[in-house]
Amino acid sequence: MLIPAILVAILATFSQWWFFAPVTRCMTYPLTTGLIVGVFMGHPMLGMLAGANIQLVYLGWINAGGVMPSNTMVAGIYGTALTILSSANPKLAVTFAIPFSLLGLLMVQIYQTLNSFWVHRADKALDEGKVNQIRFLNYVPSFIVALVVYGIPAFCLVLFGKTWATSMIQSIPKSLTTALEVVGGLMPALGIAMLLNYLGKRSLNAYFFIGFFLAVYLKLDIMAIAIFSAAIAFLIFVSQTSKKTENNAGTTSNKKVKRLTLKNRTGQTESVKTNASSTVTSTSDVVSSTNYKVQLTKKDLVKTWLWEQSDEAAYNYERLQALGLTNMMIYPIKKLYSEDRQAEELKKYMVFFNTEPHMVGPIIHGVALSMEEARANGQDVSAEDINGVRTGLMGPAAGIGDTVQQGILFPILASIGATMALDHNYMGPILFTLIFEIIIYAIGYFMFMYGYKKGKSSVITILKNGVIDKVTNAFSIVGLMVVGTMAATRVTVDTPLIWTVGKSTMKLQAILNTLAPGLIPLAVTLIIWRLVAKKVNPTWIILGIFVIGILFSYLNIFGVVTK
Repeated sequence: MLIPAILVAILATFSQWWFFAPVTRCMTYPLTTGLIVGVFMGHPMLGMLAGANIQLVYLGWINAGGVMPSNTMVAGIYGTALTILSSANPKLAVTFAIPFSLLGLLMVQIYQTLNSFWVHRADKALDEGKVNQIRFLNYVPSFIVALVVYGIPAFCLVLFGKTWATSMIQSIPKSLTTALEVVGGLMPALGIAMLLNYLGKRSLNAYFFIGFFLAVYLKLDIMAIAIFSAAIAFLIFVSQTSKKTENNAGTTSNKKVKRLTLKNRTGQTESVKTNASSTVTSTSDVVSSTNYKVQLTKKDLVKTWLWEQSDEAAYNYERLQALGLTNMMIYPIKKLYSEDRQAEELKKYMVFFNTEPHMVGPIIHGVALSMEEARANGQDVSAEDINGVRTGLMGPAAGIGDTVQQGILFPILASIGATMALDHNYMGPILFTLIFEIIIYAIGYFMFMYGYKKGKSSVITILKNGVIDKVTNAFSIVGLMVVGTMAATRVTVDTPLIWTVGKSTMKLQAILNTLAPGLIPLAVTLIIWRLVAKKVNPTWIILGIFVIGILFSYLNIFGVVTK
């Protein structure tokens, strides 16, 4: 087991040490890492099934603003490894993963706290004019910390854990194993409920029930419902867009639109206003670059975008993405400024910064490059101006990026991928990983280049044209219908209760099926959704699911759906 232990340790290290996002992005998801752990340990099918079961619990867990509600990286890798070591039913992977995910919160606290030390070393390096030390500080110390905190425990688990893992499974009574399988059947309802709480709007919630009953009555699979929901969402989007165009055509050309303002760090206000027939322009846009003596080429921009993919390698509590973004700016700063100015110009990026880093957030870095280029060519752009725009836009970009990427795009693709995986199809996690990354990085590259080309007005255009809300609604419709399908097919509990009246036998599940199939999974999902909406801590909900699942199993109220 030495080689598998080393490989799993490397995977665990990379799951937190985000040295290059296109490589590490999906290592945070159990659906992806479950298959990889399975391949490393010689049991790809079991690994994939374990990872898919774990992923269902965490469909709605969104890491935003530097806050991690549960460590899905540890849950996926460690939970899958323990499932394989013990040769357990993959439905039990959830019960293994959840304790690891809670332990993982302590691990991420250690990791991000230790990384704060390298930020101060970077400050000192810039004070001494040692620009190249930033690269070392961004990658090497954070790698060592990730290896110690994440990699070594994973190595020890795989290398030394088989004996005690097997003994642990064999010592569990059959009745408790069945009870834990009931818990595993209930647990996906939490991930679904968290998604419903995130996606749900009073005007759109009906689409969840449409998806649910399409699955239970017509037996449509998740791909068919995804295609059907996408067609509905497209028609609604087109209808709303057409209606807006007609309304705009009926307004006068000089009607004013609400002014949008951004405040920079010096308190100065940058404002934008439009009328119905004009394009958005900014009173403080960077002037034309046609006469610049020093310019960034397309090759320079591409290289900078690639360096941006390491912006969370040394992610830390104190300044979050600051060290990674300073590392990103080394290349363009060296191109734009003389050697004696480079360290000083980089200092402006060593401030607290945090936004969605891969899909929408890159537009901010494109804008910053545009302003940096103007500053290098003598335009009236101060360091405070650049950071004023960066800090002013990081919130709106994060709001859009996290909503679309983590709250809509990921759960739709992960739901489809997990369903395919649980149907023993290896293409589930593979297609999820490829499609998800292609979409977010293609959009991120476009946004980066668009931000550079258009300057500050590009972000304001996106925020003011109203398309974001319509696109979000359209994706929410798809998400709600897909999640409805997941509730119908992946909350796998029913009731084995039977009554005998005279010579007649009455099965409660058969009675419920005559009313509507899947009522128990639907009721469980709606109850947990209500608890999430009431802001009950998810950890308490997990504990409640464990207690109720085990108790109801022993009372013969809940059983595992057999297919």
